[in-house]
Amino acid sequence: MALLVGTVVAERLETMSTLSREALAAGCDMAELRLDTLASREPGVETVAGQLPAGHWIATCRPASEGGQSRASVEHRLPILLSAVRAGAALVDVELSAWQRFGMARHDLVKALADSSATGHGRGLLISHHDFDGRPADLNQIVDEMRAIEEASAIKIAWRADDILSNFDALDIMYHGRGESIAICMGEAGLMSRVLPGKCGAFAAYCALDAESKAAPGQLTVAELRERYRWDSIDEATEVYGVIGNPVAQSVGPDVFNDAFRAEKVNGVYLPFLVPPDERSFAAFLDACIDRPWLDVRGLSVTAPHKVHALRYLGDRVDPPADMIGAVNTIRIEDGEVWGCNTDCDAALDTLLAAMQCDVEDLDGVPVDVLGAGGVARAVVAGLADCGCTVTVYNRDPQRAQSLADMTECVLRPWEDRDKSEGKVLVNCTSVGMHPDADSTPMPVEALRSGTVVFDTVYRPRETRLLRDASAAGCVTVGGFGMFVRQAGMQFEYWTHHPADYERMEAVVERLC
Repeated sequence: MALLVGTVVAERLETMSTLSREALAAGCDMAELRLDTLASREPGVETVAGQLPAGHWIATCRPASEGGQSRASVEHRLPILLSAVRAGAALVDVELSAWQRFGMARHDLVKALADSSATGHGRGLLISHHDFDGRPADLNQIVDEMRAIEEASAIKIAWRADDILSNFDALDIMYHGRGESIAICMGEAGLMSRVLPGKCGAFAAYCALDAESKAAPGQLTVAELRERYRWDSIDEATEVYGVIGNPVAQSVGPDVFNDAFRAEKVNGVYLPFLVPPDERSFAAFLDACIDRPWLDVRGLSVTAPHKVHALRYLGDRVDPPADMIGAVNTIRIEDGEVWGCNTDCDAALDTLLAAMQCDVEDLDGVPVDVLGAGGVARAVVAGLADCGCTVTVYNRDPQRAQSLADMTECVLRPWEDRDKSEGKVLVNCTSVGMHPDADSTPMPVEALRSGTVVFDTVYRPRETRLLRDASAAGCVTVGGFGMFVRQAGMQFEYWTHHPADYERMEAVVERLC
């Protein structure tokens, strides 16, 4: 299992000592003391050596050129690192560029490490390289150069991720490094590289103690890794699941599914996958997952704007009614086969029928107005049309709306005419009003009529502005909360063949929304 290292940033050694102990108490295996962040007048690290967790900390004095705060020369940083070794540091982080300039002084550092009495998780030299401009053009050459340093116990390379596809280089480095490599993609897009080191058999991963003390872009907190992403349970046999979308930061899927994996004792982890909105990026991401069988990607939720992309990618490898709907929201990868289905349709109908307290037969002939023509709308409209409803769709994109009309024979109206809607049921299938843009609404308040059933498929926040306005206007309101729980439970069963605990899932979503 990869070590979990808590990065400690402070201006005073006493504070570093305290935070180091807090990191270990919070579940970190080691603490990284960023000595470059100390105030210039702080005494040497030996002065608080007795207070530090001997053998459980890494000494780092990062130069400004690689994202640190030290302006000192290589020659002036070497004595700081030597002092840290004598004070009980188990590992010393040295940049590749610094190691190359140390010359004969390398022997002093290596000898100090050899003579050290530090125990814990071993002792040694960690060679690193950081690039905040992006993926180094000579990435593989840099990695090979670091691995060729015989004195190194492990290597670490980090760069700014351009998009989620950057993670696959990092995962490959860790997987093929077999316990001696750390690779990090910095930024929001690099989350895979921060959560999956244990899956790849990496040497370690880094985290922050809390949101205020993050030392690098995209760094997660120890609580996020251990509680939301089940860090302690991730090993090389862990199956990988996640939600593909853009955006995905608002998704509660990781909380819901990781809790379900924990409850059902499924060795799995669920992540948000921020995939660029174009179809080519979607296909490239799926290809990269499938081309790495050792990564064990087994199931994917698909949300906007990729539901139609998923259908095109899968071709005829879809289960009904996804082929008729023209959108896939669930992908399963099993025994080398990739399949897709759509759980939105049944989930939406079940939610609407429960709120209206009626049966499917009661919907025959009911006029329904639908806002939007994306993936969710395709599922909802297909289900409503199958029940005999008369469906009118309001959408900004005439081409997308026409595709929906060709599928279901629904009536099309311009988005600007939605305030003239006269249906007995109004369904919002757009993302307008979704967290964090919770003050927006897709429908003018004056167009809401008393007695209309207003169903908002947005589930976060639980009560959107549309629902508040509809309630004030005397409408019957239905939130997307129930639909989300139903479709999530169906996905869980489709992937794992375990029964879903819908009540438990509902409790998790309710807590977060």
